Amino acid sequence: MKHIKQFSQLALIFLITFSATIFPQEKTEKTEYSDIRDAFMSGRQLSGERGPSSVNWIDGGNRYSYISRDMKTRTTEIRAYDPGNDEDVLIFNADDLKYPGTDKKFDYQSFEWAKNSKHLLFKTNFRKIYRRSGNSDYYVYSLEKKELKLAAKDARTAELSPDGSMIGYEREGNMYIYDFSTESEKQLTNDAKDNLFNGHFDWVYEEEFGEAQAWKWSKDDKYIAYWQFDESPVPIYQMTDFEGLHPDYEKYAYPQVGDPNANIKIGVVNVNSGKNVWINTGVTGEYYIPRIYWTSQPNVLAIVVLNRAQSDMKLLFCNVVTGENKMIMEEKSDTWLDVYDFYSGVSDMLTFPENSKEFFWISDRDGHQHIYRYDYNGKLIQQV
Repeated sequence: MKHIKQFSQLALIFLITFSATIFPQEKTEKTEYSDIRDAFMSGRQLSGERGPSSVNWIDGGNRYSYISRDMKTRTTEIRAYDPGNDEDVLIFNADDLKYPGTDKKFDYQSFEWAKNSKHLLFKTNFRKIYRRSGNSDYYVYSLEKKELKLAAKDARTAELSPDGSMIGYEREGNMYIYDFSTESEKQLTNDAKDNLFNGHFDWVYEEEFGEAQAWKWSKDDKYIAYWQFDESPVPIYQMTDFEGLHPDYEKYAYPQVGDPNANIKIGVVNVNSGKNVWINTGVTGEYYIPRIYWTSQPNVLAIVVLNRAQSDMKLLFCNVVTGENKMIMEEKSDTWLDVYDFYSGVSDMLTFPENSKEFFWISDRDGHQHIYRYDYNGKLIQQV
């Protein structure tokens, strides 16, 4: 690392010298900067200020929140703007906030709004595992009480329930909820073991299908649908880390060409009763379940099933109470089918609007990506 740092410093000096020689500047007044970072960041003045980031509609769409960063003071604020009266107010500033029970300054990687716009869920202390996943600690901030509380520690993923009354999270292969009203944790699954886990993806799914969170709240806050992975049939792949004086070894369940993938199931757990139902897709052979969606109909979960060659996609509607399922749509391709678009940042090719028995699907079936509109019987209404 020392050699890399020295090389970077030499490269920086060369670039500055080269630029000054090739592109001589007219004489201007000298500007004094506090440090080299301040000097480099001043160049942004030529291209203008950054616009707001992390824009989210809140208060039922009457206001939107955004992150405001001051490069000079190096402060970050969450603010809210009301387009109706042109009012801009401060929502959250972590500068004077400490982790509960400590003198350590509060810091966070990302945040999420509760649907009622009364709470913020902060993701902190992220420790990376794979490309997208890692363990974190999650804190809830009450805008009314101006109070920060730890909600979930060492969780791989966490998410507020739609009504903001609970937090769902996955820890060490099991699903949990934290209820604000009782300020208590409840474990929803308890069958995780060495090769079997709930609520997070294996390496293959996370890498191939672009997501880290393997579970979803139902829109009515009653259920959590989740993936269960059984990696026992997957061969172990050993990697060598040569960074230190003596090599270190990492072992992963990793299917190479022709090897079996993990066995997967979709479970649906009632967060109140704790009752769990396993979904029977009726599909046989080797396949993936890259996406699930709660539809606008109560108790109906949409499941996307993809064959291993990723050339045959089935969309199933499954009743999580009766266990009945129905194939709504099937699409085949001579090459492969996308369930998300990595290059354009589209995480879902399927969308299920609320209060409507229709869904939208992005497909390149004619050679170009278009949006298609379907009803809940799988009938194509129109190409949008």
